[in-house]
Amino acid sequence: MKTVKFLSITLLAFVFVLGSCNKYEEGPALSLRTKKARLAGVWKIEKFVDSDGTTSYPEGDDNGTIEYTKDNEVKAAFTLFGVQAVISGEWEFINDKEWLRVILDYNGEKEVEDSKILRLKNDELWLEDTDGDQTHFIPA
Repeated sequence: MKTVKFLSITLLAFVFVLGSCNKYEEGPALSLRTKKARLAGVWKIEKFVDSDGTTSYPEGDDNGTIEYTKDNEVKAAFTLFGVQAVISGEWEFINDKEWLRVILDYNGEKEVEDSKILRLKNDELWLEDTDGDQTHFIPA
């Protein structure tokens, strides 16, 4: 009986500790996949949320995709004025894996974009830029 009580208390404490150690504001509290594994894949924009709370959605069927690989490579594909464009670069976690840094190469010019990770799940990625605007992604 003492063993059952001890195991119950231990399990409850374990769940409490895991639930309170959420790295991202919007979850998940616990995942069996690594952050890199959850990020790796092809994503498309679901919606934008401006810093003032205004929500907007991408127009058209092809709003582009962004692919993150486990090898820290990134590829953004989109259509601009009817022309398909692809921009490549690399990504890394920064600030104790709470931020995502993307370095894209525009014809030899490097552009660095840092975003705070609000949510990183298998089927959701929410990023917030330094202006407070959010971009919500879903798998493509």
